[in-house]
Amino acid sequence: MRLSKKIIAIAFLCLAPLSGQANEGQEVHFKSFDAAETEIRGELFRPKLDGPHAAIVMMHGCSGLYTKSGKMKTNSAAWVKRFVNWGYVVLAVDGFTPRGFRTMCSKRKRPLHSLDDRPFDAYGGLAWLKKQSFVEKDQIALVGWSNGAMAALSGARENKVEYFGEGHRFKAIAGFYPGCITLRRRVNKRFKPYVPVLVFVGLADNWTWPKPCMQMIRQAAKDGFPAQYVAYKGAYHAFDHPKLRVRTRISRNAKWKKKERRVTIGSNPAAREASIETLRDWLKKRFAE
Repeated sequence: MRLSKKIIAIAFLCLAPLSGQANEGQEVHFKSFDAAETEIRGELFRPKLDGPHAAIVMMHGCSGLYTKSGKMKTNSAAWVKRFVNWGYVVLAVDGFTPRGFRTMCSKRKRPLHSLDDRPFDAYGGLAWLKKQSFVEKDQIALVGWSNGAMAALSGARENKVEYFGEGHRFKAIAGFYPGCITLRRRVNKRFKPYVPVLVFVGLADNWTWPKPCMQMIRQAAKDGFPAQYVAYKGAYHAFDHPKLRVRTRISRNAKWKKKERRVTIGSNPAAREASIETLRDWLKKRFAE
């Protein structure tokens, strides 16, 4: 076997409530399903209402889950608050700091691969949640952003779920502005998700190009798989951020032909609000199935 089935969890009270409808957050630790059985850090949030509840596993992008001061980043915190207010338990997975780094957007040689490494962390979080009495075991979805969305889609492949998840399955998977060039190539343009998949892209995104994802999801739907995408005109990378001014930044990746390039990021209020409403309704329908 690649790793032990044993899932170890230790919970510590550490964060103040995000809203009046949320219990205090907890720092939790669980084992990734990777070969090293890496102990992963997560932040757990629960609604105040009695459970059990459906749950969301969150996978952050290449910038990480935390700021330099250790505070959860604005967009992740905003989504945690929404999910909890919608009545879901939330596990925000931090796969970076346990491995000795906070962010990797500007690293030429990234220490973790979105498609090959990070899905193990998502399934480790799923396995941990399924052991909790306050969670509905078969009502757990995965939502990722950028690099985390790539991990989510990689883990959604029907021929890879056993490899990454060892018998565990998500109810649904959603992703915001993933990069799909490599994944689409790997699946020979035939993406086959084992669960319903929803992808959000910005048509002005020049960091993770939207067209490869749109083409991949469109083909999956044509092939009869429960996959769909929503595209927003004029929206850049991180369009769902509450208050990120539109600006350019440098991103690096040794796997790119040009290793380094300037990309545009920034909020788009119309796209943000539309995506929030769409995801809320989509999750509600998936959990009702």
